[in-house]
Amino acid sequence: MKHRTYKKIHRLASAAAIALLLASPAMAQQGPMPGRPSNNPDEFLAEPAKPSSIKGDFTLVAIGDMLYSHPFADSADPKLQAVLQKVREADFAVSNQEGVFIDLKSFDGTGYGLGQLWGEGRLANDMKAMGIDMVSVANNHSTDFGFEGLLQSMRLLDAAGIGHAGGGRNRKEARSAGVVETAHGKVAMIAAASTFKENVGANDAFGGLNARAGISTLRLRKVNIVSPQQFAAIRKLASERASPRAPAPEAGVSEIEFGKEIYRAGTGDPVVYDMDLFDHADILKSVREAKATSDLAIFTIHAHESPTGMDDDTPASPNFLKTLFHDVVDAGADVVVGGGPHSLRGIEIYKGRPIFYGIGVFFIRGEIKATQEAAFRIFPDPATGRAPPPVPEPESVRPGGNPASWYDGMLAEVDYRDGKARTLRVSPLDVGNTRDRSRRGIPHLADPETAKRILENLRHLSAELGTRVEVEGSVGIIHIK
Repeated sequence: MKHRTYKKIHRLASAAAIALLLASPAMAQQGPMPGRPSNNPDEFLAEPAKPSSIKGDFTLVAIGDMLYSHPFADSADPKLQAVLQKVREADFAVSNQEGVFIDLKSFDGTGYGLGQLWGEGRLANDMKAMGIDMVSVANNHSTDFGFEGLLQSMRLLDAAGIGHAGGGRNRKEARSAGVVETAHGKVAMIAAASTFKENVGANDAFGGLNARAGISTLRLRKVNIVSPQQFAAIRKLASERASPRAPAPEAGVSEIEFGKEIYRAGTGDPVVYDMDLFDHADILKSVREAKATSDLAIFTIHAHESPTGMDDDTPASPNFLKTLFHDVVDAGADVVVGGGPHSLRGIEIYKGRPIFYGIGVFFIRGEIKATQEAAFRIFPDPATGRAPPPVPEPESVRPGGNPASWYDGMLAEVDYRDGKARTLRVSPLDVGNTRDRSRRGIPHLADPETAKRILENLRHLSAELGTRVEVEGSVGIIHIK
C-alpha cells in the first residue's frame, strides 16, 4: 500500500551552468560569464551509473497524460474508480501534467497562442486524491498561460504535496530532478520536452539579464530525407533563388537549408532529428546527479515528433528517442516514460530497465480557451467577419474527431524487489472513443475484446524492440531478467 506521509518534497539542484559565446565587445564588457556547459554527452556515460537502491517490495505505476480540466477523483463512475484504485494502491505513481491549473478570476497573467489548454486550480488536489505522487510539467502546453501560469501550477502542486520536475524559475531549477522521499527511499524524476512553444526554455541569470522561468527543453534539428532526384531539384531551386544573404549551395554538400527546412539525400524515415548536444549532455548530467543522491530515478520526455514529421497517430518512434532513452538509462535512469503523441508505442527492456516509447493518455478531456485573435481573426464568419455562430460539438470518433488510437491507453505497474525490476504489468485502458460526452475521454479498464486488441498491438510494437509481452487474461506481462 502507498505510504501517505512523506518526510519531505524538494528539488534536487543540478550544478549545470549556462554559457553563451561572446558575440560582441559590448557583451564582453559586462564581466565574467559562467563556465561553458558540456556539449559532449559521452562525458556523462563514461562511468557506470549507481544501481537502484529502492528498498523492499515496491510498485511503481506510470500512466499517460493528465489532459483534463475539471476534477474527477470523487467521480461516481465505478469503472473510473476501479482504475484509480490501482493508482492509489501503488507505492508511487507518476504522470505528465498536460497544461496548467489556474483560477481565471484571480489570475493576473494572460494566454499565449490561438488556444490555451486550461484546468481548474483544484486539479492539483484532485490528482493527489487520485493517488499521483509526481508529475512532469514540461510539455507543449506548459506556457499556454505564460510563465505566470506555469509557476502558479507549480505552487499548487507544492501545496498539494505532489512532486514535480521539468519546470522552474530558471534553467537550473527546470533541469533539476523533483525528489520525493518515501518509506522505501528517495524517488527522483527528471523531465524534459522536445515539443514546445517558442522561447519557453528556462534561462539562468546571464550577462546582466534576469533569469527567465520556463521548462527543460531538448532542442532538435529536423532533417527531411529526400531522394537524390529530389535533392537535385531542391539544389537547383535554391541556386535559382540565391541571394547575398542566402547564397547558392556549394558543390558536394550533403545538406541544403532552403525555405527554413533542411534537406538531406538518403533513405529510411522521411524525417530524422539531430539532438542539440548541449541539451543532450545537460539532460544526462541531470540524470546522473539525481541518481547519485536518490534510490530510484525516472526520466520522462514529452515528444510529439514522428518519422513522418507530422504530429499524427503513427506508432513508430522518431530516430532520436532510442539514442536518448538508452543514454539516460546508462546515465542512471531506472524507468523511462515517453509521452506526447497520445498514441501507444512499444515497450523495451534495456539493461533490465523498462522504457515506454509512448504511454498514451490517461484523461483526454481538456478544455481549450480561445483568444480574441483566434475567435475573430483566424476563424471568422465569412458573412460578417466576426466569430462564427455556435456549431454542434465535434465528435471524438472518426470522421471529424481525434484519431481512434488516442483513446487506447495503458496503466503500467513495475514491481521491484530490493532495487531490481522483476515484472511489468500492463492493464489496457479504454479512454472512451464515443459520441457520449459523459463517457468520452475517461479511462476505464478495457473490456476483454478491447483489451485483446490493445495488447496484440502492444505485443507487435514491443516485439520490434526485442521485448516479449505475454498475455494473461486482460493483462500484459513482461518478465524482466
